[in-house]
Amino acid sequence: MVTVSNASGSSSASATWTVIAAPAPSTTTTSTTTTSTPDSSAVQPPAAPASYSIPTGAVVVSNSADLASALASSTSQNIVLADGVYDNGAPFANTNGSHLYAQHLGGAVLKAGLVMGSNYGAPGGSVQGVVFDVSDPAKVLGGGIVHVWGAGGAQSKVLDCVFRGNRVIPQGLLVYNPDSLVAQRLQFYDFTNEGIRASDNQTVAYGSATPKIDSISDIYVNGVTNSTPGASDGTAEAGLWIGQPVVNGVRRIKVRNVSWSGIEVANNSWNTTFSDLDIDMSGPNQAAGVGVYLEHYSYRDVFDGFAIRSARAGFNAEWADPSWGGAAGAHFTTIENGLIDASGSTVAGRQAGVYLDEGTESTTVTGVVFRNQNWAAIGAYQNVGTNSFGGNDYSGLATGTTAISTDHL
Repeated sequence: MVTVSNASGSSSASATWTVIAAPAPSTTTTSTTTTSTPDSSAVQPPAAPASYSIPTGAVVVSNSADLASALASSTSQNIVLADGVYDNGAPFANTNGSHLYAQHLGGAVLKAGLVMGSNYGAPGGSVQGVVFDVSDPAKVLGGGIVHVWGAGGAQSKVLDCVFRGNRVIPQGLLVYNPDSLVAQRLQFYDFTNEGIRASDNQTVAYGSATPKIDSISDIYVNGVTNSTPGASDGTAEAGLWIGQPVVNGVRRIKVRNVSWSGIEVANNSWNTTFSDLDIDMSGPNQAAGVGVYLEHYSYRDVFDGFAIRSARAGFNAEWADPSWGGAAGAHFTTIENGLIDASGSTVAGRQAGVYLDEGTESTTVTGVVFRNQNWAAIGAYQNVGTNSFGGNDYSGLATGTTAISTDHL
């Protein structure tokens, strides 16, 4: 047993932490010379909500009472919402897997949330083309405008929708049953916790049975902050929070104006490819300034094709905190083919393109262009396993900045 002084980066110089064993030193394969790696700042943007076909024979509703009545059906049915505003004192409840369509893209506006799922209802419900504009927390369940839960929440689809939280609603899409979730072509504005939070909050050992998300793609998030920016201390204020494997990947994501992190991976984030990520951490509410936060317990995730700007840390891997069993946040992560630029960050202190804290295991960083960091392109503090840091472009670092450091951030 060893004692590590201030290993967490606490502001208290006398803080000590007890861990089960000192981490074994890592082996690092690296090249610190400038390479011909291109500036990979051009990523594919997310597709906007798009038009779709309305199924024949659907039930058409034109007011809130008719919508609630149609949703109360004991069987799944197709429901078309005529253009107009729909409101309710509580969220509308889709408990039996019905499919909701705005008659025209964006024409139906819900001023109350939507619950998808139940303990015993039919799964496979969907909502498409609706604008959610909610400013009363009493009109959503558990903080999420669209709240997916229970056995009836499996196989849910949320497509071509716009979410507005008016700076008072925690989440746009809150998914506690992420099994086979499809979330595509969605836009989120002004939330306090996340645009999307998809996790069952049940941590299991890597490779064990856990729900798998089908796909998350073409997502735009603009505005996620607490009333006091940074007050969540990393427990929220992220554009996307992903806590499960995503079979078909997380693709074409654009994040702006968030306080803590653009994307947070946690819980059981495994074997998932994140691609075409456009994250800008600038803005008046910047607090932590982390592009991608790798939390407990992510394994074998791949980040391929990204532009992360104005970030104190483009990627940050959480340390082996004893309160989390002494296990680090990130294991066997690949970070490749992207740009990380610290210019515009307003968070004081050292800046790193990639920071891998104590216990982080076997990380590959390659094909990455680093720009304007003031401390290091890559920080690898007391890592374990084998790191590979070859084929990166360090030519744009601030004067005096090292390519790779083994110090603490």
